[in-house]
Amino acid sequence: MTRVGSMTFALPHADLLRARGTAVDFDPHLHGTYSVVAVTSGTAHIWSSRWSRTVHAGDVFFFNPYEVHAGRSAGGHAQYDVLYPSEAFLDSCTATLRPDEIRTIRTEVLTGSRTTCELVDALSAPVIDNASIEESLRKVLQECTFSVESPAPTSMSIARTVCRLVRQDGLRSTRTDDLAREIGVNPSHLVRSFKKTIGVPPQTYVRQVRVARARELICAGFGLNDVAQMVNFADQPHLTREFKKVFGVPPGALSRGVYRDRSR
Repeated sequence: MTRVGSMTFALPHADLLRARGTAVDFDPHLHGTYSVVAVTSGTAHIWSSRWSRTVHAGDVFFFNPYEVHAGRSAGGHAQYDVLYPSEAFLDSCTATLRPDEIRTIRTEVLTGSRTTCELVDALSAPVIDNASIEESLRKVLQECTFSVESPAPTSMSIARTVCRLVRQDGLRSTRTDDLAREIGVNPSHLVRSFKKTIGVPPQTYVRQVRVARARELICAGFGLNDVAQMVNFADQPHLTREFKKVFGVPPGALSRGVYRDRSR
């Protein structure tokens, strides 16, 4: 069960959402953007569909868009900052991609380097300096290893094919039976294969892709009732329940953070 002590958001500009929080547990979830997490206090056990490791204060670790991950602190609340850079921000740090290419961060954790210390210090400063945070983040990303590939849909596994279909049209009512029929497999086989490969059942993935889109719309200034309808949730309480599974707090916390930054 996700247990968050606190969570606040800041959106100095559209290409870099920031979150600051304390947490004990995070159930498996995903984000629609890259995630760069800096641990500022405590120790946590982190699992993702790509790696698993214990991280400590001063460590910086990374998730790719739609990479399922979870975490549990080793005792008490762990404190952390999360930076969600857009593709455009990544383009400014590394090579620009062609439309058919996918960029993947291969680095799992950076620890004890001068650049990670600079990022943690910038995030922990008594007075937030957005320019210092962005510059430190660029340096950290330039230390990461990336791969770039042009995937051929015909060679994708069942799970990867489902992910592609959901992300292409994740806002429609996507039933597991419909997905199985579309790719020509048994629904039970699809569920088993998907959960083994991705880490969550297909319908959980569908809902969290909608949460990822909801986050984008809230950052763009849309109201919560409108967002719930736009991403095909039944109502705002439904959006709130699913949003809390990903961020640990209601979407109003993000909306207030965005409004505060826009009003400055």
